[in-house]
Amino acid sequence: MGNITFEHKYTIGGYATFAIKVVSGGFSGISSLCLPNDSLKSAIASLTEMYDKLSGTYEINDTDSNDFILFEFMKYGHLKVSGQVGGGHRPQYLVYEFRTDQTFLNEAIKGLRKMLSE
Repeated sequence: MGNITFEHKYTIGGYATFAIKVVSGGFSGISSLCLPNDSLKSAIASLTEMYDKLSGTYEINDTDSNDFILFEFMKYGHLKVSGQVGGGHRPQYLVYEFRTDQTFLNEAIKGLRKMLSE
């Protein structure tokens, strides 16, 4: 199983920058993602809809690199989370995938919402 945590760093000019830490299996990585507040609000709305329906796919993409997080619902409320942190242009980066349940998505939504209020 894996985990993703978000930590707000700063918001400037309508762009939220936050640290993302991924733990997947025996590996971990940390990077920063930058999103316009409108994209952050859209991500929260789309992920909330996914959580309510227990179906769908949504991808969050960094504006400054090729880092991303992909949420994909599978059967029976199982969620596949995959992506990349660290930027593929760097000498070290993490490409990850783990499976979890729908409760993980609710925690991710809470973490993203917190960034809008800080």
